[in-house]
Amino acid sequence: MINSQLINTAFFTNKHDDWDPDEGPFLINNKKYKIITMDQTHSEIITTVNSFKNKYKSDGLYTEKNGKILCVKTADCIPILISTKKGIAVIHAGWRGLSKGILKSFFDCYEYSAVDTKVTIGPHARTCCYEVTKEMSEVFPAYVYKKNTAYYLDMSLFVRDYLNKVNIKFEDTGVCTICDEDYHSYRRDGTNKRQYSFICL
Repeated sequence: MINSQLINTAFFTNKHDDWDPDEGPFLINNKKYKIITMDQTHSEIITTVNSFKNKYKSDGLYTEKNGKILCVKTADCIPILISTKKGIAVIHAGWRGLSKGILKSFFDCYEYSAVDTKVTIGPHARTCCYEVTKEMSEVFPAYVYKKNTAYYLDMSLFVRDYLNKVNIKFEDTGVCTICDEDYHSYRRDGTNKRQYSFICL
C-alpha cells in the first residue's frame, strides 16, 4: 500500500493488500468511517456526498462530511485523490473521462483554493506501456507519442498539465499498472480485479 506523502489520509492499495470496501465501516484511531463507493461508467459526473448512501453512479465523489472514506477502484485508469480546505474528493479518470472533461467538472464546479488544495495521482497505465490506436491522437493531440510503429497515450502528463494550469500542488506515485505486476491490470491480464484508492475525512 502506498501512503500519500502530500495527503496523510490518502492511500493506494495494490493486489497484495487485504482491503475490501464492502467490509466497512472501518475503525481508524478509534473513529468509525463509512465507506462510499461508485458505480463507475467512464463519465464526467462528480457527485456531492451528503447522505449515507453507500454507492453512487458517478466517476467522482466530493464530501465535506466527517467520518467518510471516499473510494475509487481502478486497474489501468487513474485514481485521483483530492484534499481541499473544506473537504475531500476522489476521481476515476480513464481516457474517456479525461476527454469528457472530468477534471474540469471538479475544478470548475467545486470551491477550492490553490493554497489549500492538494492532489495525489495514483498507479495507472502510463506512456511506457499504454498502447492506443493512431486515432487517439485526434482526441489527445499533444499526448499521444509514436514509438516505432506503435502509439502510446500519456494520461499522466495530461493530468499534470491540467493541475499546473489551475496552480494546484500535486504528487504522482509514478507507478505503471501494466508493467508493475504488483498491480491489477486489465490491459496486461484481462482481469476483472481492481485495486482501491481511498481518502478519509
